[in-house]
Amino acid sequence: MPAVDNINLWFGTLFVHKGYYRNAVFKFQLVIPPEYPERRPTVHFLSDLFHPLIDQHGQLALQYQFPQWRPHRDYLFHVLHYVKAIFKKCVLDTVVEKQAVNKEAYRMYRNENTIFAKLAQQRAQLSITDSNLYDNYPANNSIKFGPLGDQEFGEFLHLELI
Repeated sequence: MPAVDNINLWFGTLFVHKGYYRNAVFKFQLVIPPEYPERRPTVHFLSDLFHPLIDQHGQLALQYQFPQWRPHRDYLFHVLHYVKAIFKKCVLDTVVEKQAVNKEAYRMYRNENTIFAKLAQQRAQLSITDSNLYDNYPANNSIKFGPLGDQEFGEFLHLELI
């Protein structure tokens, strides 16, 4: 969803249901350069992640999936599909060391998978805490979450049953 004040800045939320990061809710930004479609967009996660393809600042390494951005052949939906795919085991299994921007996460995934799984699940659980889920940072993020009170939940259930 575009930012309220910048059409080139989109916000997204990814709900991960399976795998190492199951039950996670990860927030991210998709930055579309003014030269798009000639230049590749960038993806920056707002949620704290431990992942071989995401650096310590939340930047997703897209350069290996899209080594040469091909205007009018590579589109934003390809990038968004990749954002979703990086949390799947089949993609994690194909990452090679030169692609990993988080070398520690890569090493753990390859050599200490049990520890990697615990750290990934720890980040997943952290992502669904109230302080992370309801944090509406930055202010121009048009995707906002808030707690649902008992009365609102009851009203919602009533609507669903009608």
